[in-house]
Amino acid sequence: MAIMYPDKPKEFTANSKEDLMFEALSKLPDTYYIFHSFKIVNVIDNKIYESETDFVVFNPQKGILCIEAKAGNIKYEEGKWKYGSNIIMSHDGPFHQASNNKWKLSMLMRENGLEYILKKCKLLHAVWFPSIPKSKFTGINLPPEADLNIMLTSESINNIEEDISKIFDIKLPNNVETNLDLNETNLILNRILAPHFNLISISEIKLNHKRQVFKKMLHEQVALLNYLEEQNNAIINGMAGTGKTVMALEKARRHSVNNEKVLFLCYNYYLKEYLKNNYEYENVDFMTIDGLACKLTNSSKPDYESLNEILIEMYDKGTFPYKHVIIDEGQDFGKFNIEEEEILDLLKANVVDNENINGTFYLFYDRNQMVQSSKIPNFILYADCKLTLYRNCRNTINIARTSLRFLGNNKNPKMYEGALIGEQADMYYATDYEEGVHTLNYILDKLNEEKYSDIQILTCKTEETSFLKDECIDGKYLYRGSKYSFTSCRKYKGLEAEAVVLIDLDNKLMREEIEQLLYVGSSRAKYKLNIIANLNEDECGLLLEKYGYRKGKNFYKSFATLFNARYKTIE
Repeated sequence: MAIMYPDKPKEFTANSKEDLMFEALSKLPDTYYIFHSFKIVNVIDNKIYESETDFVVFNPQKGILCIEAKAGNIKYEEGKWKYGSNIIMSHDGPFHQASNNKWKLSMLMRENGLEYILKKCKLLHAVWFPSIPKSKFTGINLPPEADLNIMLTSESINNIEEDISKIFDIKLPNNVETNLDLNETNLILNRILAPHFNLISISEIKLNHKRQVFKKMLHEQVALLNYLEEQNNAIINGMAGTGKTVMALEKARRHSVNNEKVLFLCYNYYLKEYLKNNYEYENVDFMTIDGLACKLTNSSKPDYESLNEILIEMYDKGTFPYKHVIIDEGQDFGKFNIEEEEILDLLKANVVDNENINGTFYLFYDRNQMVQSSKIPNFILYADCKLTLYRNCRNTINIARTSLRFLGNNKNPKMYEGALIGEQADMYYATDYEEGVHTLNYILDKLNEEKYSDIQILTCKTEETSFLKDECIDGKYLYRGSKYSFTSCRKYKGLEAEAVVLIDLDNKLMREEIEQLLYVGSSRAKYKLNIIANLNEDECGLLLEKYGYRKGKNFYKSFATLFNARYKTIE
């Protein structure tokens, strides 16, 4: 989904179709910036000169395109462009207007010291006729300034990416090809296209855009629950980011609204605390399985044998205190003592098989995240009916791809329509404690510059064996007056953050083949993933051999590329 400014169309007349064009342009990938109703104002000799471009399309790898839009019926008579009502268009018609606006934008860039960028950035113009099909222009003599190759038509509303790309592919007389780096991209945005963002930075605009996209996708994911309304028992599998927890919470909320008691179980204490503190549903109790055992057996330590006996007694008497049971991260319930006492079977029996309760039992799991237990619970393995969620609705495409690479999966992830491409993960290398801390601080500075506030530091090891162990107090890393949450991938499973810094990826871990742990850690990141690998170049080379990957000249870069990451150094 393209980054739109503003995020909703500015004022427009109903028959202009600018809302349809705005919506079509918004469906471009997030490598595009779209500016609606872009104005350039100059005051010369105390007189205002103003130009307005309907849409400016900017892609750092393609160029800048100025689009003039003309809806409704169009005529060309006696050397003049006219509306269907015979009113003559101003500015000598739409093609001259679009071209003039392009050159005014070019002059603005020169005046702001960006003339050198014009030598490596295409600047084009086009006219969009959203009411007229292309067939109407075929076979007629167009005015000399008009050309089908720089024309968008009614078909473009449903085919915008292909049609825009064709215009950007046009060769210019100076043979310029666009390939702007991040600094040059930011100069164009901050000085030219969005210079008035003095209180809200481009980084904040981009971050808010990401949040809106994922909010939309989560709504789509929740809608899937409607297909399961008639099911009183469901076992649902899905990889990280497919919305399992979102669906589980929505199901709990719906029952809570109906004044029905819900037991929401998970294994991870951190996940339980997060859910309890952020989703205070009136009739929902968030617990760990150990917490449930302690509560029902009235003991300070979980006793699953006693829990078994109590659940059987409750089934016989119909006294189980909940109508619905929802289990998140169900793969963690494969512990021997839980399996031996058949706790999952008894929980299901109490709410589904007991006619006095007539409730539901939903269990969500991911077989790729078994970092708390060594086997999938028998309850899941032998379930009659299992459903699978395939589409990722948490991560950007690049982060999802990196997560799969850690599992040895080179396939492209299945994503929701409109999913953000996002940046590749950034991989840094630090071979000792001081370099590791220095690199982490550098990453945190960059994340703060980009306006991320939800930042999580995750170690691939344990807190006690991490290089950061002596720098943290009560799970917090203090830097420049801010406290950053720090924990292990295991403990953070089931949770997510806008930005994740994954640390302590070292040679020992890679040799022990802990792919699932790296998958869990990387998939926690929604928008931004940074990795600090404690590897030297020789160790990278040996690991590349192990994975059967072509080394290349730079082992650091090759190792990062193996996991769909960019090799980064501190500037």
